[in-house]
Amino acid sequence: MQTLVIGADEPEATVTSLYQMPTPNELFSLVRALGTEGNKRAMNPASNVEKYVTLKSRAFNFGVYSTDLVYASHYKLNVEVARYYLTAKKLADGLGIASAFSDADFVRLEANLTRGDSLELISNDAYTKAYNKLQEEKMGSMLAMVLAGGWVESMHLMTDQMQPKGNNDGLRKRIAEQKVTLEQLIEMMNEHDADADVASLQKELLNIREIYDQVNVQRVAHKGASTSGRMILGDDVTMDMTEEKYQALVQAVQSLRDRMITPQDKTNA
Repeated sequence: MQTLVIGADEPEATVTSLYQMPTPNELFSLVRALGTEGNKRAMNPASNVEKYVTLKSRAFNFGVYSTDLVYASHYKLNVEVARYYLTAKKLADGLGIASAFSDADFVRLEANLTRGDSLELISNDAYTKAYNKLQEEKMGSMLAMVLAGGWVESMHLMTDQMQPKGNNDGLRKRIAEQKVTLEQLIEMMNEHDADADVASLQKELLNIREIYDQVNVQRVAHKGASTSGRMILGDDVTMDMTEEKYQALVQAVQSLRDRMITPQDKTNA
């Protein structure tokens, strides 16, 4: 598993300006372990890729498509893996990060379409290279919008997994835990809120955080040792998310996603 460590643009960035954003492969590994199955209809249709006109929509949907790529690889939706690799590459070309999606990697991906584990490695590698490229090129505002797209799509795909199986306490817990990553993302966006596009997305995410803030958080002193035999210090944190708050969260995430993935043209951009 990998975690993206996002630093401030300045070279003298301190530890306090670093943000650890879990990559989708971490989230989907946890979700898949709960016995869920992939649903290709839940992903943003690849046919939309040519219809994003503004920088904001292209950056956000690059985050969406990159997340869909990792999702497809984790659930071994092999045809979709190849399709979404090319889809993400199209947006990457327009954002100046084409090097993250090389022809050589696509040939490697095609050669491994029957080997699920290899597909996960290739997809995760492309995802990480794209995000690192944005950081290296000091494209902080764009990175913030890409990460917002990735967070929203991850939430959408996780909540979609609840539908066929009904109430799943393990999955609901994972969804509740994403408040932490949302807060890290919002904090990172503070550094780029002079950008109107970043500020507008941050406002949308703050509305989602308000729903999270209404969820009861319970802290209980941890008892016993870890599986390695070491004692664990600190509290176990659980989030009591009622059905009402869960539905409000789902609706808020879905509303933002629906608006951001809607194809654009020159008249509505």
